[in-house]
Amino acid sequence: MSRGCHSRRFPLRPGEAGLAEEWQEPETPHMQRFAHRRNQFDAALGDGIAVIPASEETVRNDDVDHEFRQASDFYFLTGFDEPDAIALFDPAHEKPYVLFVRPRDPEMEAWNGRRAGVEGAVERFGADAAFPLSDFDTVLRDRLRGRDTLWYAVGSSIDSRVLGAVRQARGWRNRTGVTVPSMIADPSTILDELRLVKSPDEIAALREACRISAAGHVEAIRFAAPGRTEHEVQAAMEYVFRSFGAVREGYPSIVASGDNACILHYTENDRLMNDGDLLLIDAAAEIGYLSSDITRTFPVNGRFTAPQRAVYDVVLAAQEAVIGVCRPGLPYTDMHDIAVQVLTEGMVNLGLLPGPVHDAIEYGWYREFFFHGLGHWLGMDVHDSGSYRVDGVGRALAPGMTFTVEPGIYIAPEKTTLTLAKVPFDLDAERDLAYEEGAAEAKRIIEERKAEAETITHVVPAEYLGIGVRIEDDLLVTESGCDNLSRDVPVDPDEIEALWSSAATIPARGEV
Repeated sequence: MSRGCHSRRFPLRPGEAGLAEEWQEPETPHMQRFAHRRNQFDAALGDGIAVIPASEETVRNDDVDHEFRQASDFYFLTGFDEPDAIALFDPAHEKPYVLFVRPRDPEMEAWNGRRAGVEGAVERFGADAAFPLSDFDTVLRDRLRGRDTLWYAVGSSIDSRVLGAVRQARGWRNRTGVTVPSMIADPSTILDELRLVKSPDEIAALREACRISAAGHVEAIRFAAPGRTEHEVQAAMEYVFRSFGAVREGYPSIVASGDNACILHYTENDRLMNDGDLLLIDAAAEIGYLSSDITRTFPVNGRFTAPQRAVYDVVLAAQEAVIGVCRPGLPYTDMHDIAVQVLTEGMVNLGLLPGPVHDAIEYGWYREFFFHGLGHWLGMDVHDSGSYRVDGVGRALAPGMTFTVEPGIYIAPEKTTLTLAKVPFDLDAERDLAYEEGAAEAKRIIEERKAEAETITHVVPAEYLGIGVRIEDDLLVTESGCDNLSRDVPVDPDEIEALWSSAATIPARGEV
């Protein structure tokens, strides 16, 4: 099929894929947003005190660091984007919000960039008080007196400093009887709930992340062709992300052609694409610390084969069935069950699994080809914080929640024949077993049960081997239903084929 010529070069065309205008910073003043979050957090701490550390710089090799990205919880509360900082929250104190930061150092700043320093932490980031990092142990020790709970997630590099301060404070308790924390609690139990429902400013940033991500996916569909490599498509897509304002990707891009698409977290992205391949791209931009998460699967030559289209149609039907019922009050776990029903029916109809459908679901046979969850919360972390169940049942969706819907079917080329056991499948029971016995022992027990059960052998039709399809969109729960934030990238297979035939904007090798 003719693609047409590259009629335009840089910059990319504005207005395409929903990018009608540049993103504007939300109206709420930058630091006011963080102050509001801190007030909510402080209200939940009671008579406690909380310590939240920042991310640290991590050495990649020699004197080169990995790209720095701030810890989400720390940034959520502070807006402070420097490494090696610590935030202290002490609502009962006259100065409840304290930052411990790297002091100004002109020599180091000449090498590695400017620092806010102690003064900037107060003036620019709203801290009630700020100190050099070296003062943390002493200040924390003093602040622990009179507090009943220390909110701190044990497991960070500052554990020894925090626990050392606690030990010293308890020495005072033994001598004077003053109250000091008798319990250490995980602050994520508070922060996860605060982050789950997005504010208007967060929704605005996430919408923009989705628009930019959609533009990148659209360009990737136009750009992909037999004879190009996965990393060339990745480069074209990520150029769009950066050119429209994203400072980073939300996660490492997955650009998986051929049977690489059957590997969920494939990131080598180095294969030469062939005529007849499908290409699965799972990639997104991050804006304002909010990440999109979009997956599309399409043929690199612009035409689905009959087996590819058949599998694609099943996955698309499952996604549409789920999106069609999303609304406030729907238990989150119901969506997975709906997808499993549609996917399993489709796989039985295609001959990928034996029937009846009831058996394929009861015994978990569908997990041969759909072995992950339907989606996840979306926000500052691409797999964002928040529990999916409350009191053992699926959490009810509420306006402001954002999540992905990403059904898939992955038919690995080596799965020519399946041996299927008639053992009832219960994911919760298997997770409980793994928790109680350990992953390796739980796997052994489950395999032993299957070996003792009745089994059947099923031959997978050869024309489907090596096909991997996933379709993923980002949803916002509204007052009356849901809004598909990533709808600017087509999912209809006919529309995808038409988009592929249009001219790409970015030149390929040899065209510059």
